[in-house]
Amino acid sequence: MSEENPDNAVRSRPILERHLQTLLLAVVAGLIGWQGVTTLKLSESSARQDERVSHLITLTEQLRQDLRDMDSQFLTRREAEVHRNETRSKIEILESRMNRLEGAQ
Repeated sequence: MSEENPDNAVRSRPILERHLQTLLLAVVAGLIGWQGVTTLKLSESSARQDERVSHLITLTEQLRQDLRDMDSQFLTRREAEVHRNETRSKIEILESRMNRLEGAQ
């Protein structure tokens, strides 16, 4: 009885190795599954972000076109100053005529 049975010693080691391999296989399969789910979520997120970017590009193009269309409706600062000066000179001319007419009576 002092001698150990060689079959028992050999058998106990493979059983432990099989359990360890099963455990490692389960961990690896879980990691592969987690990676697949994460990749799927990232691709969905990327698709949504691409759609948002394309929508923003479309909006930007529309705004640029609207600005180009409205460009003819606005005066530049220089044109506004010229128009203001012309209006002031016309008002001054009218005031001087009015003063002359009132003074004549």
